[in-house]
Amino acid sequence: MSETACYLYAIAAPVGDDVVGGLRGVADEPVRLVRHRDLAAVVGTVDVGPDGAFGEERLARNLADLAWLETAARAHHAVVAGVAGAAPVAPLRLGTIVDDDDAVRGRLDRWHDGFRSALEEVAGRAEWSVKVYAPQPVEPRPDAEPAPGAPGAGAAYLTRRKAAASARGDAFAHATAVAGQVHEELARQAADARRLAAQDQRLTGHDTPMCLNGAYLVPFDGADAFAATVEALRDRHPDCRFELAGPWPAYSFVTVEEES
Repeated sequence: MSETACYLYAIAAPVGDDVVGGLRGVADEPVRLVRHRDLAAVVGTVDVGPDGAFGEERLARNLADLAWLETAARAHHAVVAGVAGAAPVAPLRLGTIVDDDDAVRGRLDRWHDGFRSALEEVAGRAEWSVKVYAPQPVEPRPDAEPAPGAPGAGAAYLTRRKAAASARGDAFAHATAVAGQVHEELARQAADARRLAAQDQRLTGHDTPMCLNGAYLVPFDGADAFAATVEALRDRHPDCRFELAGPWPAYSFVTVEEES
């Protein structure tokens, strides 16, 4: 016999059951609402038994499995985004699980004011992401070098390595300065802005480092102007690579800390 618990996706302003009708969650479970006072928790029922994917030990292993994590994150986001299309939402982190509906209501009661503040902040706004990557370094063309093994070949190799490292450093320094300017300009068009930690190249797949990982909370009616500003900044700094993504639920701007 399986043991079950509530998996929480988000806290939302009051919405109808039709908003979650048809949504499927991280375990392909139907999504539903648990209401308390003027809040609605978006939840699903998952198996937390010894053989269930969301039991404590199994979940810890799954969260370390990149393939499982990517699939779960996509399903989690799809639920949050589905509700965000109808009402302000405060997304919760992947893997937030409580015992049952009563525990969900207890959380809504304890954190009511924080959740209401978060929902008021994101109402009528969406999150946009702007990433900036350093340009390809312009490495100096090498002079004629001695053949391998010839006198001076080792020194020439070290000189070439030093020049390449210097070129990469110059490119990164330039992009860092550009990133600061870009973030400052975009923040002026946003209701709120965050500079998040730059992602490692092994995750981005880019051949140059990320210098800006910016999140911007933009009013719905300001989205076109925001995108146009990003395009103008891209034209102004053609040597740097820009990525614009969104609109998303405001993951980076919900400051309520959920209890464990």
